[in-house]
Amino acid sequence: MPAAPEGVPKPEYFAHESAYVDQPWLDRRGTKIWHFAHVLKGATIGENCVIGQNVVIASSAVIGNGVKIQNTSPCTTASVLEDGVFCGPSMVFNQRHQPAK
Repeated sequence: MPAAPEGVPKPEYFAHESAYVDQPWLDRRGTKIWHFAHVLKGATIGENCVIGQNVVIASSAVIGNGVKIQNTSPCTTASVLEDGVFCGPSMVFNQRHQPAK
């Protein structure tokens, strides 16, 4: 994670050096962003979350507090995860509200 410019408070989250965190995003205390993850500009992530390797968080995604998203589970546009949600590895979000008949 690059150093904050002088006079700018240090973020209260951890991002691995290979992670991409676009600015601005709503930064919460205690969140960890791991290898090759990408948080897009405008994403909202709660406190004490774990964003696993190769996870992409879309700009309009909203992630609650204490959420764990394991490796290679992309949070697509308009994804909303409430507090305490666990997403297993390679989980896929579906944009459909009702299955096709």
